Amino acid sequence: MKKVYQKLQLDNILQQVAKHAISDVAKNKILSALPSNEIDVVRHLLFETAEACRNISVYNINPEFSFDSVKDIADKAKILSTLSMSELLKVMRILRISRLVVSLLTSVNDEKITILPNMASGIFCDKKLEDDIDFAILNEDMMNDRASSHLYSLRQSIKRANEEVKTKLQNYIKSAQYQKYLQDTIITVRDDRYVIPVKQEYRSNINGLIHDVSSSGATVFIEPIEIVNLNNQIKILLKEEAIEIDRILREFTARVSEIYNQLIQNENIVSNLDVIYARAHYANEIKGTLPKVNTNGYINIKKGRHPLLDKNKVVPVSITLGKDFDVLVVTGPNTGGKTVSLKTVGLFVLMAGCGLFLPCEDESDISLFDEIFCDIGDEQSIEQSLSTFSGHMTNIADILTKITSKSLILFDELGAGTEPNEGAALALAITEYILTIKSKAIITTHYTQLKEFSLVTDRIENASMEFDLTTFAPTYKLVVGVPGSSNALQIATRLGLDKNIIENAKSKLSQEKVSFENVLQSAERLRQKYENTNEEIASIKQQLSKELDAVKNQNKILANEREQLLKNSKTEAKRIIQETTEESKQLLNELKSLINKYNADESILFELRSKIKTFNNKKYDTDENKIVDFSKPLRFDAVNVGDSVFVKKLNAVGKVSAKNMQKKKVDVLVGSLKITADCKDLAEAIVTENAPTKTVHIKTEIASKTITNEINLIGQTVDEAITNLDLFIDSCVIASINEIRIIHGRGTGALRKGLQNHLKTHKNIAEFRFGAYGEGDRGVTIAKLK
Repeated sequence: MKKVYQKLQLDNILQQVAKHAISDVAKNKILSALPSNEIDVVRHLLFETAEACRNISVYNINPEFSFDSVKDIADKAKILSTLSMSELLKVMRILRISRLVVSLLTSVNDEKITILPNMASGIFCDKKLEDDIDFAILNEDMMNDRASSHLYSLRQSIKRANEEVKTKLQNYIKSAQYQKYLQDTIITVRDDRYVIPVKQEYRSNINGLIHDVSSSGATVFIEPIEIVNLNNQIKILLKEEAIEIDRILREFTARVSEIYNQLIQNENIVSNLDVIYARAHYANEIKGTLPKVNTNGYINIKKGRHPLLDKNKVVPVSITLGKDFDVLVVTGPNTGGKTVSLKTVGLFVLMAGCGLFLPCEDESDISLFDEIFCDIGDEQSIEQSLSTFSGHMTNIADILTKITSKSLILFDELGAGTEPNEGAALALAITEYILTIKSKAIITTHYTQLKEFSLVTDRIENASMEFDLTTFAPTYKLVVGVPGSSNALQIATRLGLDKNIIENAKSKLSQEKVSFENVLQSAERLRQKYENTNEEIASIKQQLSKELDAVKNQNKILANEREQLLKNSKTEAKRIIQETTEESKQLLNELKSLINKYNADESILFELRSKIKTFNNKKYDTDENKIVDFSKPLRFDAVNVGDSVFVKKLNAVGKVSAKNMQKKKVDVLVGSLKITADCKDLAEAIVTENAPTKTVHIKTEIASKTITNEINLIGQTVDEAITNLDLFIDSCVIASINEIRIIHGRGTGALRKGLQNHLKTHKNIAEFRFGAYGEGDRGVTIAKLK
């Protein structure tokens, strides 16, 4: 079968899929995958892929799978062989990846997604061990000072001893008595001991131990006798430090050994999920669809594209097999696409067996077979001294001894490579044998006898690769139900062969051959004319349908607008009437009160006239009271600087002050408060009428908590680390912390570089530097806040 997979290029497909996997474990699983012919297994694989596609497209859930295999590390821990810091970081990484995968895949409540959450529920999590390793180990060769209280105490002692040594040596360097003896005024290290460079001729003037001599011999490196004891003390402390680090590593190793089985299980599950997501990403890449699978030999590929050909250039083919016929005979000239169509069918069956989506239209059917046999390409064997024909016949003979009714057979140019009459006879006999076995087969051929046989025999059907009958250029379109003409003479004419030679060739054809080819060409012209007419009718019908839908939609919009307008008018009229009625009643009551007063005089009449004038001049301004409708979502491409927007989390209206095109976020001013938000947290502020204005008070609170000046970002991606660092800096600014310590480790340097580039432009960072000796060196960055 491996030879069949290579012929049909399954290995090339799996290489394309493997490019989408993140972990090496998953890549290896993909490259070694074998198609299944068990329908339950295949359906499960396809449904896994479908769920991952839905997670990606609907919920934007795309877990991180960047972990290293921990199988060998777990085996080492199982026998309590001390793990290195690098190995423990790999354990921490897979524990973290596992936990995040569980969190993501179980966060969706969707009845169409059940397989992936069930897989995730089998993943083991140990956040305590994960956090302990993350805290204790800064990078592959550095442990945190606070990994244990004893280690912290030792390193503080080492730091003090180093400072004392440096202070004493500085006295030598600055001393006028010794400066003339020194080659350079620096302190250096030889054999892990602090020394000073002394000129060769003055070596006897410095009382101490010589540890090294320069290559030129002009300089000797002397450890003054006064600091020998201090250097010895440092050596002892460093040895104790190494012992404590080894103790901590052994302690971690023991904890890892306790979860040996869970680690192996996690690696298997997480790598399987990585494989599933790789299949999903590949499906998106090739615009693949979920096929329906069966085991009854029925194939119905709708506009399938060979996935290794340029999807913008390849012509889709539609192929059916196994329902009304068991054998499909594909005819037509060379270079028309017969072999590609043949390979497409076989490759689609293998891809479906691997759980891969297919580049074809929805609702395509694919059958699973016990085995696929193919004879495609040049089977010539120099080692076995076989000709091309002999090579093919050897392969075909072997195939025919193995086929069953559950087999798929793909024969390219059956019977070719020998005398035509004998080749045609062999092709007919082989085809008849396949029909008796009831295997499913696709056969390409040029033999007229096989075309004629297909026209008069049950369970076998003709198909042809379409050619433009005007130019005789291939269209690469497969037409089922019509035998094809080889068009050899017409193509030779188009390619410039001498007309006399063409006419001579025509005269040598039998009359029956000429008549049969003419009938085929005539039938093809009628078919193409009928198909073109159908396509025009379908196009007109589609256009009319679109126009009808547009008219219906417009009528619906107009009806809704009319209904809304009428509703608004009634509401406004009712408001005005109610308001006018109330004011009228009030004025009438006042008038009655005045009229009923005893001894009314001119002043009362004047007051009456004023009331009437007030009533007559009254205007009902419908724009005085307004509300804001916050129901319409905000679109990033539609918002402009200066627009009013509703901030959902603050329950307040603000104005857009800036747009971040790269991050797709906007800056909003709410009073004197400036915030940066995603459009999903905002809404359009659409002014509507007839309600009192709402005053919104904004209240912000900051929870107080104990904040340290140190953050550990090792093991995180650059984007994760920057997000967490920004939150940490904000907390430190609020807590009035002046200096922070950022632990990023050495590693490849990518995390350090990304963080320091971010710090360069950070508004709250005044300056930053690498850690000094004892602060973590280049594994940490020390930053001062403004």
